Amino acid sequence: MVDQPSDTILGTYREEEIAELEKNVKAMPDSAPAHYNLGLALAQRGEWDRSVEEFRKALKLKPGLEEARVNLAVALLQKGDLDGCIEQSLKALEFRPDLVQACINIGIAFTRKGMVEPAIQGFEKALSIDPNSVSAHLNLGNTYLSLNDIDKSIEHFTRAVELDDSFAMAHNNLAAALYHKGDKEKARRHAYRAKALGYPVHQDLLKAIEEA
Repeated sequence: MVDQPSDTILGTYREEEIAELEKNVKAMPDSAPAHYNLGLALAQRGEWDRSVEEFRKALKLKPGLEEARVNLAVALLQKGDLDGCIEQSLKALEFRPDLVQACINIGIAFTRKGMVEPAIQGFEKALSIDPNSVSAHLNLGNTYLSLNDIDKSIEHFTRAVELDDSFAMAHNNLAAALYHKGDKEKARRHAYRAKALGYPVHQDLLKAIEEA
């Protein structure tokens, strides 16, 4: 009933746009931005292997290009290289200690490794940098719900929807937490808000709420 956030880099590139970026790389092989831009475009198309290659080339040319390192971490996360994701995120934080996404990447990677405490530390670090990080609140809500700490999960899911009322997944997950808490009326309200936003609310959750 509770869904995890997607870590994909949003956006789409057309074939001709990719071809143009590849031309730029061939024309400027020593340009870190050229490799980074191609890597980003490939990541947005879900071509994770190639994007990793281009991000690594960009970082070899310019190790302090933190955007490339953060997105490399995301690409490694998508490939299932959790240790690689953590390593690159930590390196990114060495250059820029205020990188919220790097902290979130670390938290997600540790979550997938089944290591809850360092995951929570990663998300809490993100919130210490940006208390209004919707992603950090959502991930903390999911983590606390997995620990059956319903009150804390509701706290973070609620904050996520306060910050972004159009965040359908947060409404869905809040509905699930509220249902477990026994607050059926609020659960119903958030479940239908998620559904109205186009989110595929789990039928078991809707059925349970309606039966209640």
